[in-house]
Amino acid sequence: MPRNSRSSLLKQEVLDIIRDKILYLELKPGESILDMELAKELEVSRTPVREALLFLKEANFIDIYPQSGTFVSLIDINLIREVIYLRHIIECELLLNLPDEKTNIAGRVERYIVLQELAVKEGNHKEYVKNDHLFHRELFDIAGHRRSWDLMQSQYIHTIRFHMLDFYHSNTVFATSLQEHKEIVACIESRDKKSLKELLDIHHDCELRTADILKAEYPTYFL
Repeated sequence: MPRNSRSSLLKQEVLDIIRDKILYLELKPGESILDMELAKELEVSRTPVREALLFLKEANFIDIYPQSGTFVSLIDINLIREVIYLRHIIECELLLNLPDEKTNIAGRVERYIVLQELAVKEGNHKEYVKNDHLFHRELFDIAGHRRSWDLMQSQYIHTIRFHMLDFYHSNTVFATSLQEHKEIVACIESRDKKSLKELLDIHHDCELRTADILKAEYPTYFL
């Protein structure tokens, strides 16, 4: 592999690793970040780490204060509500208007359902959330709008930390979310648009029903 290509790959790998540490709460909201420690942990120079941190600052995942340090950004509930509302509007429009000839929805999403079931069984929050997103991405793809999902991702991934805390707070959220995924598929395949709309209203949770509970339990994690 050419040196420049390897360098670009390294930068992306470092960025992905640090972003995942933030998204899946290995690095907690408000936690101090030291580029030297991250570089040592990842066995890279400080340059790709610093570049990753600057990118994550622009994406609102970290805050950099001159003379004070670098910190994981706090969770912005208002941003999350807006992003989830936008996703709700788009996904409802797509799924409620799928052409009748669309078939084998269950077959297309089966892999993600199985992986979610395994994550629930093992209590693996990270894997559940990852496959939750892949499940919905596949639904967008089935509807012929994969690019719409990809366009949303730069903002929608901000919801991951909230959902991780939600799952940590109550294991019943796991099973409820999984059951709703199965019912969404059943409603699509049976063309039951009325039940599908009602289910999506509940599943997307635009009002963030547990927000106040999580803010009370993790007060230092939120703006």
